[in-house]
Amino acid sequence: MRAIVSIVLGAVFCVHAFSQDYYDQARAYFNDDRIDSARYYINLSLAKKPTAEDYFLSGMIHEAENKDLRALADYEAVIQKDPDNLEAYFQKGLIYYNSASTEQAIQDFTYVIDNQSSSETRAIYYANDPSGGKGTFLTTLQSMMSQVYQYRGMAHQKLGDWDKALSDFNKALENGLTVESLINRSQLYAKMGKEQEAIKDLKAAIALDSSSSKAWYNLAVLDESVKLPEGLLSDEEFIPMLNLMGANAYESGDFTAAAMYHSKAIEADPSDDLAYISRGKALLRTGSYGQARQDFIKAMQLEPSRTEAFYLIGNSLFYEKKFQDAVGFYEQYLSIDSGYENVWFNAAMAYLSLKEKEKGCSYLEKASALGMDQAVKAQEEHCGSQ
Repeated sequence: MRAIVSIVLGAVFCVHAFSQDYYDQARAYFNDDRIDSARYYINLSLAKKPTAEDYFLSGMIHEAENKDLRALADYEAVIQKDPDNLEAYFQKGLIYYNSASTEQAIQDFTYVIDNQSSSETRAIYYANDPSGGKGTFLTTLQSMMSQVYQYRGMAHQKLGDWDKALSDFNKALENGLTVESLINRSQLYAKMGKEQEAIKDLKAAIALDSSSSKAWYNLAVLDESVKLPEGLLSDEEFIPMLNLMGANAYESGDFTAAAMYHSKAIEADPSDDLAYISRGKALLRTGSYGQARQDFIKAMQLEPSRTEAFYLIGNSLFYEKKFQDAVGFYEQYLSIDSGYENVWFNAAMAYLSLKEKEKGCSYLEKASALGMDQAVKAQEEHCGSQ
């Protein structure tokens, strides 16, 4: 009889040992981002006597395979076997959040928050970075409370409950100061019309990580005076920001910086017709009329519908006192769009410079009729005796 018991216990031990070995192999492959192999070994482990740990890892693998519904089923299986497993509630909440089941996500995040202080869960486990920043990593639930609050806050924000969202973002920052949480709170502040608070958060985020393209981008949107550090201009992550930075520099009157930003955008994408138009406008303001004209011509070659290039070329010629050439381009633009008062005015001034007073005054009348006060004053000055 003792021999039979020993054989049975030995068999149970072997099954458990093999099952644990399958789990360990699955976890090792998952950590190395070898998802197919991880799936193979976790399935072997699940075919034995699956534990909550097996189902949790299977859920993580399903998420890596973009099979979120299957992952949800695995996390529900974790909870059935271990009702106090808060990590499974958190992962479940993230899936609901990303699938627009916002109310359910809030319920799961709230369950984690309400129960985390009494939880005995301290185990290290694999988690997906909700922000997508660092993939899969080792963590504990307690170290993730900042993100739990952060994601519940984002869910509240989705539903338009800004007060609850702000409360959660504040608690997220109390649990851990991160670039992502500062950016999220800043975006909420911006929606609430609290731009100074938003700018303060973004500057704090940049102080933590000066290479954060998201922080720089949001700061540039709110503060037109912001200038990117020169060392970041060649970073691929900042390429989408370059035209915005150029536009901001132009609006603030720093035309040299504006031209530089747009030049960087053109280096990154030589087919960016808008960058050529924008750089040309900045170059006009610096007195580089010939170079600006080349940019406008290039923009039209890239995109023939950029008809604004006609009057901009006209402006470059006007500034060089080539009035006859300038009016040719103004006329070409006005034949396409007769509703832009500035072009009527500029054409009028070109005609007046050519001593064609009658035509110049006629064009000033058009600009005046379109509501241009400057045209009215010019009429009084140049056309009063007509």
